[in-house]
Amino acid sequence: MKKKHLLPLSAFALLLLMGCSVSGTSTSAASTDTSNTTTSETSGATSDTTSENNGSAYDYNSQISVEEAEEIEVEDNVGDFAIETSDGTYTKTNNIYKITSAGTYTLSGNLTGQILVEAGEDDEVVIELNGVSITYGSDAPIKALTAGKVEISAKKDTGNTITDTRSAKTTDTTTLGEGAIYAKTDLKLKGSGTLVVEGNYNNAIHTTKDLKIQKLTLKATGYNNALKGNNSVTIESGEVQAYAKTGNGIKTEDSSVTSSGNQKGTVAINGGSVYIDSLHDAIDAIYNIEIDELDSTVPTEISIKTGTKSTFYSKSSFKADSEKGLKAANEIKVNKGVVVIAASDDAIHANYGDTLENGSKGLGNITINDGLIQVASGDDGLHADNILAINGGKIVVTGATEGFEANYININGGYSYIYGTDDGVNCSKKSFNNCAITITGGYLDVAVSNGDTDGIDSNGNFTMSGGTVISRGSPGTSSAMSTGLDVDGTCSITGGTFIAFNGLEVAPTKGSNVLFAGTTTAGSGMGGMPGRGGFGRPGQQGTSSSYSFQAGSYTLTGGNLNISFTNDYNYGSFMIYSSNLATSNTYTLSRGTTSVLSWNQSSSSVTIS
Repeated sequence: MKKKHLLPLSAFALLLLMGCSVSGTSTSAASTDTSNTTTSETSGATSDTTSENNGSAYDYNSQISVEEAEEIEVEDNVGDFAIETSDGTYTKTNNIYKITSAGTYTLSGNLTGQILVEAGEDDEVVIELNGVSITYGSDAPIKALTAGKVEISAKKDTGNTITDTRSAKTTDTTTLGEGAIYAKTDLKLKGSGTLVVEGNYNNAIHTTKDLKIQKLTLKATGYNNALKGNNSVTIESGEVQAYAKTGNGIKTEDSSVTSSGNQKGTVAINGGSVYIDSLHDAIDAIYNIEIDELDSTVPTEISIKTGTKSTFYSKSSFKADSEKGLKAANEIKVNKGVVVIAASDDAIHANYGDTLENGSKGLGNITINDGLIQVASGDDGLHADNILAINGGKIVVTGATEGFEANYININGGYSYIYGTDDGVNCSKKSFNNCAITITGGYLDVAVSNGDTDGIDSNGNFTMSGGTVISRGSPGTSSAMSTGLDVDGTCSITGGTFIAFNGLEVAPTKGSNVLFAGTTTAGSGMGGMPGRGGFGRPGQQGTSSSYSFQAGSYTLTGGNLNISFTNDYNYGSFMIYSSNLATSNTYTLSRGTTSVLSWNQSSSSVTIS
């Protein structure tokens, strides 16, 4: 009758989740220097490695694999249509069955017509699908106008189809249903069976109130949106495939507050497997997006592709609009789960300043507390108009213009691996605020492409008090224009370990317990003026390093330091600021089994020549 299969995540994401070796990524193993870092995923992080790079491994078209969902097949239903109920009432006029009271209604067989719900305002109507095929070309095949709540349940081991055969919508109307399943009531979809919904007019499934999905195997294809709940959309479990030919995969549009004080407009995915293939935004929430795993026995797995990555993309007819993976007008929170995104726009994006119907303005914040996130983007990986907070989990940006971008970037934990074709981590001043990058813990590994690209670029301040950072400027020869860290405001490192390849554009103010060691680097300057060389000599001309840090797997050992990572490109200089360095200790940086440089930390600042 059907094929039922967990929705596919990329093999890369699954390997990361298991902590296995992976090849072809921009950055690699997390540090085993656990002082001032989180330890929630140490076992997985310390085992990640990468192979050598051929120079094209960061092409996001090839680096991320959001595999096609396995087709959900439903056998053709045979037999005349039948509706059975023991506790409800309905009428039949031609091919329209009108449900007029609370009760359970079991549908089976083939119907070319409509199920219309016009029950009492407090009535609960349950529609059981027991091997039914409903096709209609004049209105929504299932349309609920009045009831307290409507529940549609696909019975175990049954396949069911709902098909809206109307032509694509061209004008607005208040009389026709906006989806193949359309409700002006709270709508819940559930059951152990399978439901395939085809919405050729506008949306596949649309309610003007709350939409909830539980346990069901659901394939919803909309000419515009696949799933739309004006007030909210919640997925608790099951297997959901959402296809949006011209619109969004999942959408909410009302950000007001109910009379009982509940905020509307949130999309919540708390369990189950969700696959979204949309021409435009995969999830477009007018308020928040919340991703969690409320039941450990029901894992949350989300796979997304949008825009030019979508099955529905056509170069000849495509008009760029918004093709983001996750987009919210207020906040995005990821507490648990696995999220894999291939998007031609920002993979994850939160807007600041949108005027909401609750009277407030959008906060523009993204918070990652746990989970595994793998993204590839034609624009930014994670973009928060205001605050991006990384508190835990593992984030892999295999390719993006800028990996992290926000007004304030706070990295407090977790493991983040970034490759950007522009800056890897960037905070940009906005008219409503200054900007800053603050690192208190966690592990951050950044690489960028050739050009005027910095690993970390703060147009405001940079402060580090803990954690481990490995940041690389543009590959090749060191340049004062393309470094591991560029800061326009104040720059301080008071704790943790900061490793840079190809220098820093400005020397940080060190905490009393932070020691420094590094090779010399080029400081070619700008416009004939002396450049801002690294190593505590701002405004001075640097000299070329005699060391060559070729691509390969590296370890840095000595004293309390034991850090492993991979460079996929060649670099011209090395430096480290760390509160884990100690005088009189000897430290060695090795590529594979070959020592590349070794030094004795004879003082608080050592230049390795």
